[in-house]
Amino acid sequence: MGEPVRVGVNISARQIEAPEFFDMVEQTQADFHLPPSHLELEVTESIMMADLERATTVLQKLRNLGVRVGIDDFGTGYSSLGQLKRLPIDTLKIDRSFIKDLPGDRADASIATAVVHLAKKLGLEVVAEGVETQEQLDFLEAPTRGRHEHLAGTTPGTERLHFGCLKQTPHARL
Repeated sequence: MGEPVRVGVNISARQIEAPEFFDMVEQTQADFHLPPSHLELEVTESIMMADLERATTVLQKLRNLGVRVGIDDFGTGYSSLGQLKRLPIDTLKIDRSFIKDLPGDRADASIATAVVHLAKKLGLEVVAEGVETQEQLDFLEAPTRGRHEHLAGTTPGTERLHFGCLKQTPHARL
C-alpha cells in the first residue's frame, strides 16, 4: 500500500504561545488516530527568530511528542545559519519564490542548490514549494538524487503525496 501520508500543518506565533497548544496537538492526534510521526508542524523563520529561545523550547517539546517539525518558507526570513544547526527541526521547506524561475534564473538556481546541500549536510529533509515542471524537479534532484513527492495529478509515477495546508500546491521532497 506504500508509505503513509504525512500531514503538514502551518502553525502561527499565537498558537505556539498558547498554554494549551501541546494539549491541542495531542488531542488532535488522538481524535484523528494520527501517529505523531505522520504529523509535521511547520513554522516560519520569522516566528522562530522573533524569540529563538522560546521557539527552540517549543519545537523540542513537539519533537519529544514524536511530531516532526519543519521551517516553512526558508530563505525569506532572517535565519542565522549558526542558529539553524541548533534548532530541533526535521525539514526545511524552500520558499516557492526561489523555485518558480528554475532552472533559468541563475541566482535562484544558486540559492536553491545551496539550501539543498546545506539541509542534506545537516541531516534534514528538504521540501521545495511550488515545483510545477519536470525541468524544475530534475534540476532540484540533480544534487541529491533523493526522494520526491508531489500532489496528486501533478506528475505521473510519483511515490508519495504531500498535502499542503489549505492550498493544493505541488511540492518536491528531495
